Amino acid sequence: MYLQFWHTYNPSNQDTQQLNSLKIQLNKVISGNNQDLRNFYYQLKNLQNRFSQNPRLDYMLNNLKQDLYIQLYSQKIQAKTQSKEFKQNFVNEFSWWISIDDPILDECTWWYNTLDDISFAYNIPTALTISTRYRETNCGYYLPSNWDWPFQILKQDYGTWEITEDIFVKSVQDFAQFSKDKHIQYKTKLWINLTYTWFDRTWLVNHWALYNWARITWSDESWYIAQALAPKYLYDWYWAEYSWAIRYWLIPKFLKILDREIQNKY
Repeated sequence: MYLQFWHTYNPSNQDTQQLNSLKIQLNKVISGNNQDLRNFYYQLKNLQNRFSQNPRLDYMLNNLKQDLYIQLYSQKIQAKTQSKEFKQNFVNEFSWWISIDDPILDECTWWYNTLDDISFAYNIPTALTISTRYRETNCGYYLPSNWDWPFQILKQDYGTWEITEDIFVKSVQDFAQFSKDKHIQYKTKLWINLTYTWFDRTWLVNHWALYNWARITWSDESWYIAQALAPKYLYDWYWAEYSWAIRYWLIPKFLKILDREIQNKY
């Protein structure tokens, strides 16, 4: 993380008092809500870009922005540290199925911090967000020609013009919220409890099956389970019968991304 603290503006005592007061008010409004924390940070970032030529406003906005991001970042790092052993065990348990190593596309590492921040704020696995983005748009930074969002979830007239940071950020937020809403919608039939620090292979399969159309069936042993109508969407390059696909799909890509996160390669 790179934080810039130097400024040519020399704040007055009144500036310092106003800053402290604003920080207290912001923290009261946010009140432990990480989505609000991240959203306020992003709004302050945009405001600073707009008023960068005003030394005083630039100083005030930058100071508020940095204060919020330090809060978000410190919580996120703590969560990463506490969940590292669990994630390593998850990779060890399931990655041995993968027969061929696949280098992560360079495009998938771009915007990692943004994807990671939003995933943390919405409490979903970052590897879920990135692997889904890989599956839907090959990690490209563009608006698909079918006028859908980069995550292919909302049928809105989104256009096919050049993507902007605001549009990209909103698409990631919408993916996260769409996923959470989907889990709530099917909570009486499927157990899906995916968080930033905890997940299960069955929960992942249920999530992705729902995401790409699924048949929900009953089993005396497992109760309800989602069966993907397009299994290759999940399993290509994962099991032997799917091992000759052109590219990795969701489960192996999730594992590969998770492994790189654990090794701090992003």
